[in-house]
Amino acid sequence: MRSDNSLHLSTAAKQRHELTRAKAVAALHELDRAGAKITFESVADYAGVSRSWLYTQTDIKDEIRRLRARNQPRHATTTPARQRATDDS
Repeated sequence: MRSDNSLHLSTAAKQRHELTRAKAVAALHELDRAGAKITFESVADYAGVSRSWLYTQTDIKDEIRRLRARNQPRHATTTPARQRATDDS
């Protein structure tokens, strides 16, 4: 009869998951500290994880979106001078 190794498998999977999360969070903080553009792609590349996996991690996904929004330049509500109507037009 074979022994039940499911405990070892689930423990290894949990450790792998936590390591992957730690890499993603560290990548996010490092990119933010460096002033780099924060996108799902940049975090995934830096951490060595997939973008699709990042989307499944609600807290990491929300933090990426928050930092991305914080670093977006504010758009002026006025029309640039070269696009405004003139008396001649």
